[in-house]
Amino acid sequence: MRAPVRPQILATLFLAVLAAVASTAAAGPTWTPDDVLHAESASSWTVSPDGSTAVWVKSTVTTVDGAAKRVSNLWLTRLADDTSIPLTRGEDIVASPLFSPDGVHVAFLSTAALPGGGTDLGHRQVWVIALAGGAPYPVTRFDRSVADFGWIGDGTLLAAAQESPSWWEQERKDEKDTSIVVDDAAHEPPVRLFTVPLAGGAAHRLTDNTDWIDLVSVAPDGRHAVVRAQESLSYEYDQKVPPRTFLVDLPSGRMTRLFADGRLRPGIVQWAPDAASFYFTNEYSSDPVYRTATVTQLWVYDLAGGRAEQVDLHTDRGLGGDFRPMPDGVVALLADGVRYRPARLVRTASAWAREDLTGAHAANLDAVQVSRDGATLLYQFSSATTPPQWFAARLDGAALTGARKLTDLNPGWADKPTGKVEVVHFKGALGDEVEGLLHYPLGWRPGTRCPLVLQIHGGPTGVDRDSWSSRWASPVILWRQRGAFVLQVNYHGSVGYGLKWVESIGRGKYYDLEVPDLEAGVDEMIRRGLVDPDRLASAGWSNGGILTAALITRDTRFKAASVGAADVEWFSDWANVDFGASFDNYYFGGAPWEVPQVYMEKSPFFRLTKVRTPTIVYTGTQDRNVPPHESWSLFRALQQIGKVPVRLVLFPGEPHGLRTIAHQRRKLTEDLEWFDRYLFGREDVRDESVKKGSLLAGLLLRSGARRAGNAWGEETGGILVPETVPFGGLDVGRFEVTRAQFAAFDPSAKAGSGEENLPATGVPFQRAEAYAAWLSKRTGRAYRLPTEAEAAALAKEAGHAGNTLDRWAGYTPNPDDAARLAGALAKLGGTPLLLPAGSLSGAGDAGVFDLDGNAAEWAVAADGSGVAVGPSADRSTDPRATAAPSPAYTGFRVVLDGNGA
Repeated sequence: MRAPVRPQILATLFLAVLAAVASTAAAGPTWTPDDVLHAESASSWTVSPDGSTAVWVKSTVTTVDGAAKRVSNLWLTRLADDTSIPLTRGEDIVASPLFSPDGVHVAFLSTAALPGGGTDLGHRQVWVIALAGGAPYPVTRFDRSVADFGWIGDGTLLAAAQESPSWWEQERKDEKDTSIVVDDAAHEPPVRLFTVPLAGGAAHRLTDNTDWIDLVSVAPDGRHAVVRAQESLSYEYDQKVPPRTFLVDLPSGRMTRLFADGRLRPGIVQWAPDAASFYFTNEYSSDPVYRTATVTQLWVYDLAGGRAEQVDLHTDRGLGGDFRPMPDGVVALLADGVRYRPARLVRTASAWAREDLTGAHAANLDAVQVSRDGATLLYQFSSATTPPQWFAARLDGAALTGARKLTDLNPGWADKPTGKVEVVHFKGALGDEVEGLLHYPLGWRPGTRCPLVLQIHGGPTGVDRDSWSSRWASPVILWRQRGAFVLQVNYHGSVGYGLKWVESIGRGKYYDLEVPDLEAGVDEMIRRGLVDPDRLASAGWSNGGILTAALITRDTRFKAASVGAADVEWFSDWANVDFGASFDNYYFGGAPWEVPQVYMEKSPFFRLTKVRTPTIVYTGTQDRNVPPHESWSLFRALQQIGKVPVRLVLFPGEPHGLRTIAHQRRKLTEDLEWFDRYLFGREDVRDESVKKGSLLAGLLLRSGARRAGNAWGEETGGILVPETVPFGGLDVGRFEVTRAQFAAFDPSAKAGSGEENLPATGVPFQRAEAYAAWLSKRTGRAYRLPTEAEAAALAKEAGHAGNTLDRWAGYTPNPDDAARLAGALAKLGGTPLLLPAGSLSGAGDAGVFDLDGNAAEWAVAADGSGVAVGPSADRSTDPRATAAPSPAYTGFRVVLDGNGA
């Protein structure tokens, strides 16, 4: 029998929640897991041939079949006035938009189901949309995904796709035989080139190759294409048989082999605007066998001369990010440690001249695109304290002038703190200078020592840059919000510092330099008086997890560790990873039977008895980069040794990087709770006994809502503004617009004392729309009322436990009873059934209240008129009821759009 909850305990809990509310209000806007998981992004920008228009891909998270899912859609931006509109509105993934040569159409890859069926769901096909109007339509219907494509004229596409199933494959399918033979080249259909007419009709084979084409780059004039073809299904594993590169004469289909000696192996290929040459990347290593740790070179191939020339980047650090050809050369993001060095490279009569770009944003460019005439540069700008946005600027020589913003991604982040981030340098292994980033706690006060989270990047040939970085695998902003420093170290072996640095841990030196670098970084932050030496933690995924696992076997100072997708024992890694031989042979100096002692010494598994750090472990069950059994080994060993708490979280069906939002959320939540307990020493870790949707859960959710004094909302520009949070695929008002918020628009509607948080009701539809327009103008954000479909979907997701007539009556009144109750309520006057916003349970992880009652809410019908949607306090939930809510119980909430006002 459960003991009753004493009144004094409830009172104590209530006071604690009120204190939390006050604390949150004092701290200002806060970051949530949804900010990390639902972050919008823009990518794959391409500019029309005449330079007037850009098309790009916007990635968002929405609800599909009741689950959060990341989707992407095409957007169009007119560069004359920088206005943007969506071109597609699907729930699928789109990628790689390309303008037709005449600029009339855009082709792109999409996973959308084909009209009328024809291929398995999820296969990528080429779709086309006419910019003059109309719906997108598929132009390929291959049996498998399109690997790559390009335009070879205004009405024809070139696509690389795997051949149709052979009879042998069809037999296996008919027999429901899902067996897999590894590296079965005899039965792996070749990937060939096909021409596809835009107007419809069958695709035609252009080539009869027997290998597997995985890259296609078509010249702007449509006469030639560069293709890369894999000759071995195991090249990724052992790098023994490299791919071949061909120049294809498209009118005839003739393929000419390039770079036959194998020294140059093109990675990214981009044509010059005049189609007379193409640029390509080449990964260079001094190792005679493996291109595992490399610097990226840039080369150019001249068609007329039939020769390749290396572009002199005037740096030994190589290419770091994007490069884009222009009429007289290229714009490139060169590797330079924590920041790219954007530069313009021009071919003179005798050499390549470099001029670094200048301008307000030039120091922190993440990605670039350029118009064909080289006059306009589009770029993503961000820093460790500035979330990313895309801009356009005129490129005058090497100067960026007249920059203007093109996107308004994640507008809900505008008022959230990002604090201070410092580029740090310290002596690491071998006495070398090591560079890193130190993220300060949000609200840090000088003179205070705080916990430290060592957030280690993967690779090892990754790099931490001075750019916005907070994601499910490394929630930097959430660690900082909890009061911790976050240190990111570009240890030996990281890319961006030249060939000597990236190769320094090869051939048996893996771990030998990286771990001392990491420890030296921690020691330096302690020496500077910033970090509490008794509150240290380490976290990482992939190579970051590998180094964390090694670190805690050598250093017992750490109070918590998060180890994601990490190796602890290298013998079995060699054969169980898609690139096992190329990675392990390079970093350990040979195969396991050649240097078994090295594999033994390098494996942290054999030192796990020394671990004193509570450790949480993660893996996807379909990971082919780090075998899942490695995480099992780490977990079982620590569990059986029994000296520290350990927890293993498996993500079914997931590859190396988690794709499902629910799994990403679980990983992030587990990390936060683990560190709350073992690093921050908090006792208020989420209680699993609190049921979602319960009154207590609502009370706890409401404690995180923003307030200005006693009123819900946040002060922006001197007015009280509704708080919006992600829910149901929208940024939606956490509460219905309150009387205090509405009074900022209409002073005559000023709320009485104690009524500030009652919903604003009795507001006509036109006045509700006028409020949203006024709010947009005052804040510079795009507020609106929800559509009828959106409002109905939100109400459906919210549940049925809200403030309705059923709740007050104690039963579900039929129409006759409801009429009698209305008569009784009339004697009370006013709106006696309304409760302050958020009085009952909330919906969603972020907490959205009163969608299931209190006031019905105005929404915009298809014809633009207003319609009241959802239950209200004066109406029964009887599904057969047809009575409209009374104006006195009709209010509204706002939606915040993600792309400007």
